[in-house]
Amino acid sequence: MSSQKHDTATKKRILEILRTLIESQGFYTRKKLAEIYGVSPDTISRDFEDIRNAGFHIGTDQKHRYYLSPEKTTEQIKELLLISENEIDLIKKSLANSVSLKDQNRIINKLETLTSLPRIGNIIFTKPFLAKTAILFKAKKDKQQVILHNYKSTNSNSLSDRRIEPFHVSPEEDILHAFDLDRNEIRHFRISRIERVTQLNEDWEHEGKHNIIATDIFKISNKDQVKVHIRIKTGGYNELIERYPLSRASLTPAPDTTDEYDLECMVNRNFFGLQNFLLGYYEYVVEIIENEELRVHMAEKLRNINY
Repeated sequence: MSSQKHDTATKKRILEILRTLIESQGFYTRKKLAEIYGVSPDTISRDFEDIRNAGFHIGTDQKHRYYLSPEKTTEQIKELLLISENEIDLIKKSLANSVSLKDQNRIINKLETLTSLPRIGNIIFTKPFLAKTAILFKAKKDKQQVILHNYKSTNSNSLSDRRIEPFHVSPEEDILHAFDLDRNEIRHFRISRIERVTQLNEDWEHEGKHNIIATDIFKISNKDQVKVHIRIKTGGYNELIERYPLSRASLTPAPDTTDEYDLECMVNRNFFGLQNFLLGYYEYVVEIIENEELRVHMAEKLRNINY
């Protein structure tokens, strides 16, 4: 093997080992990893050293099974991704004379979105979360069904077991795309709302129906979407981006004002997620500019409030 090919293979193996440690905390020994990747245990030790040199902390339990330290790993992510106010100001000045104001705001919103990633990291590096994603990734690879135990559904306000076929797992978004066997349709699930996962010894039956459906900014999947345009105050802006980071790309400063923002985006026609935000933070809502269906929907919700 040439030197270049060897280096490429080594880098690929190191990245795969890092992902394995993230997805399966405290599961693999050095010997087992050596067997998986077809190298010697000493080679795995050198790979661990390269990972440590990159700033990650690797530990072992009493049975010599390896894991990443969640706290130190999250701190590393923060250091890499956190953008300071001074850096944002410098970027704004650099953009001022080269792009339009609208493009400036769009770019700045995307950059500021990165500051929400360390908060997500606090979720994805916890042991329960990693244990669930590890099983989901394995079931996806094996093309087998799983049971999501005690899934907490906001829409139905219930706690139930769900038998599904997982075909797309996105830990960084806290989203699982799966075919729900009981409902006979594709559903999106929040991984953090699953108590635990059990892989079944039953193969997929509906692989031909496995299609990824886009979610809206509230992480609700629905092919039937409508456009909304809502003006909110600064307090609403803050609450929205903190609770729903995906909304940043759809928010722009409202014209002729310094403390209001326009939210323009496509949302599910049932208005799940959006209706809760509008009801919970009504004092920050200035106006529903578009659409009429949303106005009627919210008026009906208000009429049905009995407390």
